[in-house]
Amino acid sequence: MNCLNCNSEVSGSYCSHCGQKTSTARFTFKHIFKADIANQVYSFFKSEIFFTLRELFTRPGYSIKEYIQGKRVNHMNYMSFYLLLTTIGIFLDKYAKVSMAKLSTNDKNSEELLSSYFDLLKNNPKTIIALTIPIVSVFTYLFFKKSKFNLPEHLIMNIYKASAILVITKVVTIFSLGISNLSFLRIVDEVAFYGTIGYSIWFIYQFFEDDKLYSKKNLIIRSCVATLLGVFFSRISVLIYWLLTLNIKQ
Repeated sequence: MNCLNCNSEVSGSYCSHCGQKTSTARFTFKHIFKADIANQVYSFFKSEIFFTLRELFTRPGYSIKEYIQGKRVNHMNYMSFYLLLTTIGIFLDKYAKVSMAKLSTNDKNSEELLSSYFDLLKNNPKTIIALTIPIVSVFTYLFFKKSKFNLPEHLIMNIYKASAILVITKVVTIFSLGISNLSFLRIVDEVAFYGTIGYSIWFIYQFFEDDKLYSKKNLIIRSCVATLLGVFFSRISVLIYWLLTLNIKQ
């Protein structure tokens, strides 16, 4: 018997040369749904990107801690994951009815200035992550030294956290695809902002949870302070970078 794909001789269920099944049936609607559509849907939900997303919103700290400790096969690479989400975010921004600059101010002149700030964030994802993640990581490293994770591991942890935060902030963009009501979108934006703070604390709490190292109260305090300091100083760094780019252009 010869393989219908490469014409090599076959004796089993699969061709040893090209891997195709030796038994091929005619296409039917049942075959299309079962072998193609259903399998593709199943493959997506079993894919690295979906697994990583699911873990980041169900057990974020525990999951990424396991990743850093060696359980990595199911997760998407931290940098690829972040850049992929950034690309999707940029695509969504193009179709939003209301810009982030317009949500942030009612003044026309301020809106134009803020547009350049948000464009900087959107167009320079690698630069922004290079500015912000090290700062955030220094604070998690200093507040959780007892955990014995090194600084590069803190960097990886915080890139995954930043990826999840990117998803949360894009909720506003998704709403603005079909809604142009500024009052409503500003409420969504505010909820998303506090959501990112709460998520960061939850993530860090889970990641460093260890009864032998920190009490629950101590862990909550450290998670809150590390998060707030990280957000404050990383935003300052981006602001300084933006002001420098403005001066260079002028």
